Amino acid sequence: MNHCEATLSRDCSDVGARSNRGRGRTIREGEQFPAKFARQGFRRNFPFKALWRGRRYHMKQVEVFATWEDDDWMVISVIVKYF
Repeated sequence: MNHCEATLSRDCSDVGARSNRGRGRTIREGEQFPAKFARQGFRRNFPFKALWRGRRYHMKQVEVFATWEDDDWMVISVIVKYF
């Protein structure tokens, strides 16, 4: 794991996006929308039905912002919302 992966993993674990699997499913199966700075956004809702920071939530929405480089998506930001 390089420094960028370690940083992304640490930062994402704080907001609930711990695994690459969720980000990958969001890119592959989620809604796609244009984002600022020539980036692409992806959004997907996942059933959650668990506690997060002491509150119960039924859904988790993952938004991934990425750019296409070297024939693959490079993830720039991940935002996780609970509802």
